[in-house]
Amino acid sequence: MDRTFRKTLNLVKELAWNDFKLRYNRSVLGFFWSLLKPLLIFATLYVVFSIVFQMDIPHYQLFLLFGIVLWTYFAETTVASMHNLVGKKDLINKLYFPRELIVISSCLSASITFILNLFVFWIFMLIFDAYITYHAFTFFILLAELFILVLGLSFALSALYVLFRDLAHIWEVFLQIGFWITPIIYPLSAVPEKYLKWYMLNPMARIINDSRNAVIFHGLPSLWHMAITLIMCLAALLFGLWIFRRLSPRFADEI
Repeated sequence: MDRTFRKTLNLVKELAWNDFKLRYNRSVLGFFWSLLKPLLIFATLYVVFSIVFQMDIPHYQLFLLFGIVLWTYFAETTVASMHNLVGKKDLINKLYFPRELIVISSCLSASITFILNLFVFWIFMLIFDAYITYHAFTFFILLAELFILVLGLSFALSALYVLFRDLAHIWEVFLQIGFWITPIIYPLSAVPEKYLKWYMLNPMARIINDSRNAVIFHGLPSLWHMAITLIMCLAALLFGLWIFRRLSPRFADEI
């Protein structure tokens, strides 16, 4: 059992590291592009909403950057994972191993970039004289929820994309809409009360809002609130895994 587990773990690490290297293969700046992208988006939106529209939110530069970093991880990981099965068709046809490992390794590979982006955010906190309190420890719980959500969606998207290639275009539109219906640029308080209960069905809205409260505004999310978010993320994981395993017998033929 231990030997099998070690072999599986080594395979996941190898797949994740290869994904990370291939993502920036033949790129002059390499993985620095992954750091530049959220910063460029942040700079553009900050000018528009802070200077032009004069968004009056404390630490708005940190508020905005943190939301962009979290959303970028969600968006880029699900997109990359969706294409990963098709991209590894030779490996799937030649070797037998649990296909779930391809999706898991893709999510872990994207998490390397995410950690680097969080480090950049921490530097911004130092630049703008923001400090971290004990409340920020709840962010680790929120990170776990985010990873579970991303993994669940990645399972579903990667399996469905094998059969329906138009899904890539549909998901791209969904992400563009999702960016604006998630509190990335604006605070949750800007959402009218009558729509709030529907708005909070979006787990990313919950995760981003709670993360800001914990890290930037030194607040503690309620346990009940985080429990609901966790249930939503676990439901996404179980549903995504169910779709993946139901469709996996068709992968070799369809890819």
